[in-house]
Order: sequence, then C-alpha cells, then structure tokens
Amino acid sequence: MSVHFAMIARSRDGLPLAGSTDGSPIEQDPDYQEAYKDLKLLSRKTGNFTFSDRCSYPCGRFSIHFISAIGLTFLVLTDASYPPVLAFSFLNEIMKEFLQEHDHKTAENISRPYAYINFAMFIQKTKSKYNSPRSLMTKLNFSALTQEYELRPPYNISNGELYPEIGTKTSSFRTAASSRRHYVSFDIFGWVATGLNILCAFLHLARGIAVIQDGHIEDYSSDLFQYGLTFMLCCGFFLYQVFLMCFPTSMRKPLACGTLGSICVCQLYLWEYRTNVEILFHVCVGCTATFVIFTRKIQEKLPQYNL
Repeated sequence: MSVHFAMIARSRDGLPLAGSTDGSPIEQDPDYQEAYKDLKLLSRKTGNFTFSDRCSYPCGRFSIHFISAIGLTFLVLTDASYPPVLAFSFLNEIMKEFLQEHDHKTAENISRPYAYINFAMFIQKTKSKYNSPRSLMTKLNFSALTQEYELRPPYNISNGELYPEIGTKTSSFRTAASSRRHYVSFDIFGWVATGLNILCAFLHLARGIAVIQDGHIEDYSSDLFQYGLTFMLCCGFFLYQVFLMCFPTSMRKPLACGTLGSICVCQLYLWEYRTNVEILFHVCVGCTATFVIFTRKIQEKLPQYNL
C-alpha cells in the first residue's frame, strides 16, 4: 500500500500548480491510468463539494483523497488499502508547507500549469516518508490522527456525483474507460435511423426464414438455402449498424463503410427476390445509418496536463 501521486490544483478550474514527478511502473497500469483521470476530473469539480473541505473517492484498486482550502485543492492518489488517516495527514503536511512558502493569492493569476514545479521536491520527499512505515512510526502520533479523523470524517463522493451524465461506473476500469468515451444524445434523425435499421433487420430475418423453409419443401434446394442465409446475413449487417450508431469504437467509420458495402452486395445478390423499390429502400436505410455513424459527435474528453 502506497502513496502514488499527489497534486496541488486551483479549485475554481482545476489548473495543476504542482505535483509529484517520479516515474513508476504502476503508471503503465490501465487501472492506475483511469484512477489518475478520475483525480484530474475531481480537481476540476471540487467546487461541487464545498460543503466539506475533506473528501474521498474510491476508484477500484485505488482511492483519491483531497482537501480544499482558500481556493486551492490538495489531492493524493493511493492504493485502496492505504489508511485514509495517513492520506489526510500527508495532505495536511503538503498544504501547510505550500502555504508557508507561497501566497495563495498569487495562484489566482497564474495561467500556465505547474507554475510551482519546484515544490515537487517537497512533495516527493513527503511522499517517500509516507511510503516508509518505519519512518512514520517514529514521526506521527497515530492516536491523535485517528481521533481527528473520527471527529471530522471526510465526505465520500459517489460515482454518480462524479459522473452524473453516465451514472455509475462498472467495476472494471477497462469498461469504465470505454464508457467515458460516449456519444452525445440522439436527435430525432438518429432515432428514426435506428428504428428503420431494426425494421430492415426484422424484414430480412423473416424473409430468410421463409426462403429456407421453402428450400426444405423443394427437396433441400441449395440455391434457396444460400438466398436464405444471405437474407439472415444482411439482417446481421443492419443490426451491426445499430451497434455502431449507439456505441463509439475507434474504427467505427471504416467499419460503417464496410458494413454499408456488404449490405449493397447482399441486395444485389438478392436481386430476383426484391423489387427495385425494396432494394432502393434498404440501401437508403443503410446509407442513412452510415451518415449517422459518421456525424454523431463523441463527448469531448477533459484536457490533460502532464508533467
């Protein structure tokens, strides 16, 4: 159990002023990277929790704790098993030293991130101390710290408070990462396109089943089976377009083009089972869905400041 990262940010906009700088193998851990993003998001939203100057946020294998005071926020990212009592003691030590060295009023006029980069040396030194149990045993009064923690317990932030637009996150941080990259809400055009795609999928499925049944009647005609399977395959393509319209993926545009092309090929193969109007209708529905996939906007990510 360790202190992994600490940061000082301006409360009104989350601008990072100072932070720990040591590289660590855990920084490559996807769970840690997601917890780090949560910390950056919290640094921008501390104004939502002004009713408490001490808050905690559990995020899977890690926990985030922060203290807000006089326009500044002091945050720390630790293992979930790291005692909160020590985490807040760490933050108090960082806060006292920073306010002794710097006038908090000057932070209001700063425009560039990590303007107090030199303070990172003290953060690193304090971080090393709090990651050394032997050092803590001789320098801290655990009973006094525990008593203070019980008298002033931190407010525990829920997932819904941090992510009100998407609700609670799943237990898997990998899933959480993809859920954060989500589309903006459907407009009426998007809902119509989705409904038409589902309709086309249902029509192809019903027609495919009917053609296969005809194949059974006509002594297992291989041609009818091929046509029936093509109808069902086209049903799958329409449903896949619905998936691409609803869930963003990094390759959605080329996948959308490939799916549209497959729908067109299927319609050509099924030419003798379709009228020109039916073919045109299904191709237009596929084109409409592709247009929605291309134009539907993904919610922007928060800007990241790196050391």
